[in-house]
Amino acid sequence: MTDDTTNRGAPDLWMRLWAPWASSFAPQDLTQPINPGWSFGNVIVNQRNSRSPETEQAILAEESYGRQIGKLLEAVHALIEEKPGGTANPAYRDIEALRHKVERLKREAADKRIDQLRSDLELLKASDKVAYEAKIEALRSLLPESRAGGT
Repeated sequence: MTDDTTNRGAPDLWMRLWAPWASSFAPQDLTQPINPGWSFGNVIVNQRNSRSPETEQAILAEESYGRQIGKLLEAVHALIEEKPGGTANPAYRDIEALRHKVERLKREAADKRIDQLRSDLELLKASDKVAYEAKIEALRSLLPESRAGGT
């Protein structure tokens, strides 16, 4: 038969032996600065760098920075194409180089997404043939040439 007081001293012993050592690893300051703005990746938008962070956030909810830049690049490209000798200006060449780089990056990202889709379909095919066939049929319905007997 055990006495209820047998293990009562264990917590006290632990505190005397380990608490001083363990507390040396605990953070001494548990404060966290509050950022009244918002962040997008490494960019922090707040009252110091924007007159209206709320407006910027609302705009980004509708149009991402990427879409905004893409539209501007296409508009500038159209203006350069209309201007005789437009590509002779180094600034215009830089814009065209940026436009080509963005297009290349978009193609590379699309290739990666397609590769991931292929991998996901292979996994689904191996684990759930019914779900796989349903997804393949859904994909075929999006491809007009596959409905006409093409590949």
